[in-house]
Formats: sequence, C-alpha cells, structure tokens
Amino acid sequence: MTIQKEARAMRRVFILSSHPLFGQGVESLLRQEARLEIVGQETDVDKALERIKELQPNVVILDCAEPRCDPMLAVMRILKEGLETKVIGLNLQDNTMYIYRGEQRVVKEVKDLMEAIGPLSPEPVSSAEPIQAEQLSEPQERRGK
Repeated sequence: MTIQKEARAMRRVFILSSHPLFGQGVESLLRQEARLEIVGQETDVDKALERIKELQPNVVILDCAEPRCDPMLAVMRILKEGLETKVIGLNLQDNTMYIYRGEQRVVKEVKDLMEAIGPLSPEPVSSAEPIQAEQLSEPQERRGK
C-alpha cells in the first residue's frame, strides 16, 4: 500500500469527554490501532467545537454526562457544522453507544421525507399466518404428539 493510500485509510478521531481520565483511557486504547489517528481531545464542548472545525476528524467520540454538558446538544452542535463527521456517543452508566451521522435536508413534500427514510421493498410484505400461543410455549418435539 502506498503512503497516499495508507493516509486515506486512516481514520482521524477526536475525543470529547467530560471525564478527563476516561478520555485519556479511550485515547490510550485507540492508539493501539494502527488505522486510527487521534487528532485531539477536549473536556470543554465550546473548545472542542473550535478544534473539531479546525481538525475536521472523521469521527468524534463523545462522553458527555455532566450537567454542564448536554450530550444531545453537543451532538447537534457538532453535526450542525456540516462536516463529514460521525459522532459516537458513549453512555458510561449503561455501557451503550449511539452513532450519529449528520445530514440536513429541506422538506417540502412527502416524497422528501420518503427519500430520507430510504428505499422500500418493491413488493408489499405478505402477512404471515397467525401463530397460536401454544406454538410459542411448546417445545418443537412435543408439537407432533
């Protein structure tokens, strides 16, 4: 692989965490992956937004769980910049991850909404036969008896 192709394959990551120790831990773990380049880390949303605009990372990892940092507001502010940035929100309370990708469109007609929803199956889905309650609770072997 040439250096140019290698550079394009790299994913540039910015970490925004309201917990500095957690952010440093995530950075340490991600630095072990050769295809990732950690381009920055910040604990303050306003400072992070300035740096994100400047650095234009492919991915922003967001752990923002303090009263001074509303995660949804932070996501909206990042995506509003119009960058080709994916935002991955981490929730430390329940170990979940949310992935956001920004795209803004003008909606004038129903077709605009349908286009945003995406392609639908060309054929209507046929309704399946109803399942009897006994079929759900009875093991497969007993059904024939």
